[in-house]
Amino acid sequence: MKRRDLFSAATHLDGPRSMRYDDWAALTGGRIMIRRHGNIVQAGVVEMVMPDSSALWLDSDPMHERRYYSKNDGYEAWISPRDLQPLLRRAPALG
Repeated sequence: MKRRDLFSAATHLDGPRSMRYDDWAALTGGRIMIRRHGNIVQAGVVEMVMPDSSALWLDSDPMHERRYYSKNDGYEAWISPRDLQPLLRRAPALG
């Protein structure tokens, strides 16, 4: 993803329509924003997620390594509904 794309993703996610999403396992490949204590920490694409949704690895741009974020450390994943819909459609059906 180009740096310009990440900037637009970050500004898009910061809008009033972004929402906290706790099922991190469904976010793989999605553009999200990580927040902690109400502050934006980083925006990028979810590269990998723990199956129990306890942690994820976020890839922000080619110049930086992916970063690890854990719910236990107070991090939250925020995503716009528009970016969430394609992720939910491709998720396997339960049951």
